[in-house]
Amino acid sequence: MIAKNRSIPKEIRIYEAIVRRLPVNHPRKTEFENKLSRKRAGYKGEKELDYHVSQIDHSKFTILHDIRIPYNETHFQIDTLFISNSFIIPIDSKYYAGTLEFYPEFNQMIQYLNGNEKVYPDPILQTKIQGRQLKAFLTSHQFSPPPFEPLVAITNSQALIKNPTKNKEVSQRVFKSPGIFYKINPFLEKYHKEIITNQDIKKMVKLLLRKHTPYLPELKELPFSDFQKGVECPACHTIGMERFHGLWGCKKCGHTSKDAHVAALKDFFLINGPSISNAQFSDFLNISSIHQSKRLLSALDLESTGSTKGRIYTPDKNFRLWE
Repeated sequence: MIAKNRSIPKEIRIYEAIVRRLPVNHPRKTEFENKLSRKRAGYKGEKELDYHVSQIDHSKFTILHDIRIPYNETHFQIDTLFISNSFIIPIDSKYYAGTLEFYPEFNQMIQYLNGNEKVYPDPILQTKIQGRQLKAFLTSHQFSPPPFEPLVAITNSQALIKNPTKNKEVSQRVFKSPGIFYKINPFLEKYHKEIITNQDIKKMVKLLLRKHTPYLPELKELPFSDFQKGVECPACHTIGMERFHGLWGCKKCGHTSKDAHVAALKDFFLINGPSISNAQFSDFLNISSIHQSKRLLSALDLESTGSTKGRIYTPDKNFRLWE
């Protein structure tokens, strides 16, 4: 059973809004374009792993995708988690390209790509640490979890995995996404004793879902005044549509839209936080009439607090900010 599906990370939505709104010549635009590219590649790899997870028998497992749990004033994240009555498997997904050489005896992995050599922390050690943190978290909540068997999924199909020292742990714990069944099956054969009941698993999953805290990047170092204001054309992506006769019109390509302001409002929320005043809405969308802004805001799925000039709008549960 899948208890938590994977959704597009909120980081990606935030970085998309930043890249959309930063001017071409902004000194940090390339930095955020690179962050967005890396996050999209990682998510693509995770979805590839999810496909292969969907092909195996779920009857013996409860599966959670992408959980991030508070721990000792910080957080730990597990890309995919298998929970059974007899063992738990945390899986860390890595979308590394090129040739990957694993050296767990030195707690490192070396990537060779385009003639360059780069050293990374050992992914096996990373997923072991995540498993240890999860075990400590569950124990602190009065659970007695079964054994942990951490795995590492290399989700880039073009990556070449090498094990120069023939380390057994690399062979046992590292795999390409299509091989997930053949990594999990040995544990089904190894562990037979039921350590936790189905009721325990339900309580455990309920706790993890309640404590799950998605990561949101800090944007305090980016002044809001750096971002381009206006409504983006959904056809040619030029920012600066104008409002006339109940429609938004693009002077560049001629496209018209009834609701292009919704995407602009989402950009504001993603960059500046989930609240906006009528004056901020008018300013960000370049609307000259405060009354027109109020009408547009009132027609959306928003909650409001305060009155007259002090009214603040926030997304309600039907406003699809993260989609």
